[in-house]
Amino acid sequence: MEDFERIFSVYYGEVYRFLLRLSKYDAELAEECTQETFYQAYLSLPQFKGQCEVKTWLIQIAKNRFYMLMRKQKKRLVPYEAMKCEPNTENMIEQTVEEQQITARARDILNGMTDNMRDVMVYRIFADLPYVQIAALLNISEASAKVLFYRGKKLLRKRLKEDYGYEV
Repeated sequence: MEDFERIFSVYYGEVYRFLLRLSKYDAELAEECTQETFYQAYLSLPQFKGQCEVKTWLIQIAKNRFYMLMRKQKKRLVPYEAMKCEPNTENMIEQTVEEQQITARARDILNGMTDNMRDVMVYRIFADLPYVQIAALLNISEASAKVLFYRGKKLLRKRLKEDYGYEV
């Protein structure tokens, strides 16, 4: 139990910030997902083999819990587009309206990418994980993770420019 308390105290902030960015700065959703992440981590701790860093393991759980929650909400007849509306301005870190629009549109583009490319982009951009950890999470080579990120970044820039006129 002491080990888990240490994990919780060390990584809570990083997991919360990752989920906050992933949820478009919806503090309530990020908090809920963070709690579910640590609950799942507590249940799964005996199976953790240490093949990756604890932070990487927790980020993987957080991403899975977030997308599972999104699927559940979608099944409740809540349109996914409604969940991807403008960020909650009461809980947002100060951003300009243009930055909010770019971020929302970039997320839409990310969601349209292949699963591996999207996951590499999410882990790299939102969790700032190194390629070696991303590769281990996705069971791909480090070179593949780098190529997927490069191609995803190129696609993101192209689509933002073509579809919305943004130069990033």
